[in-house]
Amino acid sequence: SQAVLDKIKVGQEIMVQVVKEAITPKGARVTTNISLPGRYLVLMPTSTNLGISNRIEEEKERERLKKIIQQIKPKNTGLIIRTAAWGKESEDFLSDLDFLTRLWNKIKNRGKNEKAPMLLHEDLTLTYRVIRDLLTEEVEEILINSENEYKNMLKFLKTLSLSELEPRVSLYKEEKPIFEEYNIEKEINKALQKKIWLKCGGYLVFDQAEALTVIDVNTGKFVGKKDMRKTILKTNLQAAEEIGLQLRLRDIGGIIIIDFIDMDSQEDIEKVIKKLEESLKKDKTKSNIIQNTELGLVELTRKRSRRDLENMLRTTCPYCSGTARVLSAETVGNMVLRKLEELCNTSRAEAVLLAVHPKVEENLSGAKMLLIKQLEKKGRKTIYIKSSKNIHIEKIDVVAVGRLKEIKKIKQMFN
Repeated sequence: SQAVLDKIKVGQEIMVQVVKEAITPKGARVTTNISLPGRYLVLMPTSTNLGISNRIEEEKERERLKKIIQQIKPKNTGLIIRTAAWGKESEDFLSDLDFLTRLWNKIKNRGKNEKAPMLLHEDLTLTYRVIRDLLTEEVEEILINSENEYKNMLKFLKTLSLSELEPRVSLYKEEKPIFEEYNIEKEINKALQKKIWLKCGGYLVFDQAEALTVIDVNTGKFVGKKDMRKTILKTNLQAAEEIGLQLRLRDIGGIIIIDFIDMDSQEDIEKVIKKLEESLKKDKTKSNIIQNTELGLVELTRKRSRRDLENMLRTTCPYCSGTARVLSAETVGNMVLRKLEELCNTSRAEAVLLAVHPKVEENLSGAKMLLIKQLEKKGRKTIYIKSSKNIHIEKIDVVAVGRLKEIKKIKQMFN
């Protein structure tokens, strides 16, 4: 707009923050209103406002928190009180504020000494983000299958004066891979499927497009014995609960249209909407329900700031010019590591020969190759990985598992 053009000039250096990732076909969205999230506070160095999370609804608690923050808020700096701040005291906020202030000073000083374009700061590691955004009162335990990341998390907890949370953090030491132990692989695959079955026998169908996501609810195998109204209500209630979960798992944002099974009773409609609202309340990402459209559909919007699970784990299919999607080489590379870990733990063989797509083999370099070498040492096995263009990019072909001498012969034949 003209108002923006009046404030900036050609060649002028501006510090901006990416607030929304580039999501095809749109580019990234940036702002000059910098915000740095901590565990309890969000620091806004270019603002003077004081805000509070809408999820803190109790007026008495809102007023208590505002009084505390007004006493510690730096001059000419804005702050937002996050949901996790509920029940916290001044010392909790001071520790958080000190960390964020030091972080901002570091970013600001680097900005003065660097020439544009330059990345001044990127969001901290996954370990820190878990502490900041996920380690709430409801979380009983966090299991980590990496000793280094376990130590990093304990270090972060001390830095943020959260040592009392250390007992909730545990190092996973079992031989069985953590993804296998907790069926995580199964849940990831489920979250990538179009069809999700409900306990009652009904099912959901997810249809994602650039403009919106449509979720269709069907009775499926569940037809009921006598009362069709009860059948439909039960299916829709289970669907409402599952939809809230799937939106979180898939991180679907934007406009979402839900086509529940038609209900004649206004009472039943209200029950289903209430169940959907309850399910969405468990979501940290803001959603807004627009109850019924003229066509009898439920429309809702969910904030979108990054790619959803579908676009993070899958890439455009090279076999059909983008009309469908397959797992990326990075994702299949990670699956190869987990497959090798499983073979090393369950097989007494001396050697293993896998065949994968060339792009997957290319991905199995650097850090992944170091992990493979560690698996060889741990499992006392020799691991061979060959590639072939004839293998589907998602396929991991276990060509042979056995004695080293035999595997070497098969490897030569494979060439």
